[in-house]
Amino acid sequence: MKATAASFLLLAAGLFALSHALSGTAAGYLQAGSEAAMIGGLADWFAVTALFRRPLGLPIPHTALVPRKKDELATKLGEFVTGHFLTREAVTAQVVETRVVERVGTWVAQPEVAARLAREIAFNASAVLEVLDPEEVTAYALELLRRDQDRRSYAPVLGRLLERAVDGGTTRPLVDVCVGRGRSYLRAHREELMPQARAFVDDRGWLAALLVSDKRIRRTIDGFADLLDEVERDPRHPLRSWLEGLFRSFADQLQHDPHTAARFDTVVAQLLDDAQAQAALHDLLVDALASVRASLTDLDGELPARMAGLVASLGTRVVEDEEFRGRVLTVVQRVLGHAVENYGDEVTTLIRGQVARWDATSASRRIELAVGRDLQFIRINGTVVGALAGLALHALSQLVW
Repeated sequence: MKATAASFLLLAAGLFALSHALSGTAAGYLQAGSEAAMIGGLADWFAVTALFRRPLGLPIPHTALVPRKKDELATKLGEFVTGHFLTREAVTAQVVETRVVERVGTWVAQPEVAARLAREIAFNASAVLEVLDPEEVTAYALELLRRDQDRRSYAPVLGRLLERAVDGGTTRPLVDVCVGRGRSYLRAHREELMPQARAFVDDRGWLAALLVSDKRIRRTIDGFADLLDEVERDPRHPLRSWLEGLFRSFADQLQHDPHTAARFDTVVAQLLDDAQAQAALHDLLVDALASVRASLTDLDGELPARMAGLVASLGTRVVEDEEFRGRVLTVVQRVLGHAVENYGDEVTTLIRGQVARWDATSASRRIELAVGRDLQFIRINGTVVGALAGLALHALSQLVW
């Protein structure tokens, strides 16, 4: 393109030389047109060349703009991008116009895609869990619990959970466990309980001590064990209803009795500061992390398969449920808007840093290679427009003078 632009300039110079060898009206027009063409071509050559280097190597002011101003130009370019293109409004509008959420939903709804994504999620989650320090996780969990407890009471939360558990019948397995363990303990440790039961009876007075024998105490303990055995075997035993009523009463007190709630929060605070409770939480977290990681490591196991099903169903719901898709779109727009507003300036920093690492000559060369072809057309146009202007001015002078 440089050679093409130069050939137009050389052609104008040749015609200018030829005009001096001719005479007549045509020679005047040829001379005026070619002379103006050379002026226009040279002026635009100077302008284009001055962007990237000093014309003819001469230290002319305001030339070699790109090498001298590359850092400033990079900053302005970054600011232009973040100020006019990378904005919350532009990004969110683009998300809506291109139907990104629906297209992604269609993509992840495909079983093979969902399975691949699930394996990738499982692998990366397993890698993250591998580097987690259980001590730090425990300390972080305790700190979160303490901050959360300072902010609110856990008693109403537990009360609501317990109430829902009773209404849904999910307390029955707990009752079964408690009843079964209690019965087994009474029968296995009856003789160990005898001294405590004997002391309890003796404390009631000499008449109780006289009337209640050791044999009666043993029969009473066995009777409690038999009662628990009946409760375990009978799903409709009255004692079960009594226990459910006890749970329901406790749930109501946790939600509506300030005294019970305060006592519960005090117990929670004591547990959070108790070394044995912290050790138990640490062991629980270690076991939980190890179990989850083992499930994630098996990429063809049950957990990744369930994750694949979840991903696929989520994609299907995004495509088919317009209301749900709207909620997802709102979340995506909010997240992208936040990212653009808070991290958009990083684009300016990236552009400025990348250009700053280029040396002046390299930066000038890269930019010239990117836009230089069109700039050479400026030289060609300058030569042609100059010739037309020269012809027009010469014609005007002929008409006037």
